[in-house]
Amino acid sequence: IRGGKDLEMFIRSAKMLAREGVLTSSRPDVYQYAEQQHEEYEGIYKGYRKSFGFVIMPDDEDIYVAEQNKGTAMHNDKVRVRIITSRDSRHKREGVITEVIERANETVVGTYDRQHSFGFVIPDDERLGTDIYVDLHNTLDARSGAKVLVKIIKWPEGDKKPEGIITEVLGYKGDVGLDINCIMANYDLPFSFPEDVVKASQHINTTITDDPKRWDLRDVPMVTIDGEDAKDLDDAVSGRKLDNGNYELGVHIADVSHYVVSQKAIDREAYKRGTSVYLVDRVIPMLPEVLSNGICSLNAGEDRYAMTCMMEIDTQGKVVNYRIQPSIIHVNRRCSYKEIYKALTEDIIPDDLAPLMPMIHNLSDIAKTLNDMRRRRGALDFDFP
Repeated sequence: IRGGKDLEMFIRSAKMLAREGVLTSSRPDVYQYAEQQHEEYEGIYKGYRKSFGFVIMPDDEDIYVAEQNKGTAMHNDKVRVRIITSRDSRHKREGVITEVIERANETVVGTYDRQHSFGFVIPDDERLGTDIYVDLHNTLDARSGAKVLVKIIKWPEGDKKPEGIITEVLGYKGDVGLDINCIMANYDLPFSFPEDVVKASQHINTTITDDPKRWDLRDVPMVTIDGEDAKDLDDAVSGRKLDNGNYELGVHIADVSHYVVSQKAIDREAYKRGTSVYLVDRVIPMLPEVLSNGICSLNAGEDRYAMTCMMEIDTQGKVVNYRIQPSIIHVNRRCSYKEIYKALTEDIIPDDLAPLMPMIHNLSDIAKTLNDMRRRRGALDFDFP
């Protein structure tokens, strides 16, 4: 080493290797190779600011990672981290990320910024810590300022930023529903159904026909009781008092299995979605609309296929008999929680609900009996307004 710039470069390199744990320093001007085996762990990297992050350990204390020691790791990546010793660290454990095991951010929501010969996307989630380079051929003609969904096709290497292609233009500032679109894209919520699911739903036979294998309950009075803004009505209830003093409670669930064939397109998509998702201004259904809002919604005044559980309940709330069978039902009326509550407590009864009130009172008695039984068994009652 000749001194001057060479010496400065050597000292900087030695300090960097000491931070990474390759060298140890017994005093400021003395370095030697570390002899001990450094501990390595796997965890999830969480970026907090551009200057630092942590590797989250499920069963141990989190590991602090300085900006210069994170390598190419991005927020939520699964990484391997090596424990290092740092003289000026305020954290019990500090580490350097040695490997990115699994990438987490295949798609990113952000704002597109067009430059002269290229563009980049600034992520909405600042914890990602880096912009994403986009070639002008991969922008879907987005203009600067557009909210976009970008798919990463090249991960960061060294000082190079990740590279991506814009797969969807979500909208521009001021567009109605833009915030919800960004939330959907950020959480990978689907905007539509795949083409094979759409085609399969178009071939569903929605005609209700008599079936000797089904229990015909179309003459049994029943109602649905849901929130006022419910879009799909999944269950109906019926109830009456028996001659022996017990109650008969019927619970009738829309028979989705009649229409959705196991392992076929609609079933696979429903399994992938898991549930319907209710947002501020829309519902993302688990099933295509012809099912969720149509033939599998127990709309009043229409025949529907259902799965029925008819129970006999004694005065102590014990189910003493039951029958479960596919059925055909006919819901007499759609009700809301609020109007049922007013009908029972304030005697405010709409004209078309009046004929069903004997059954509503029976259902109220059944509910009280079941609640009393639950309390005797030690159930907690969260009495919220």
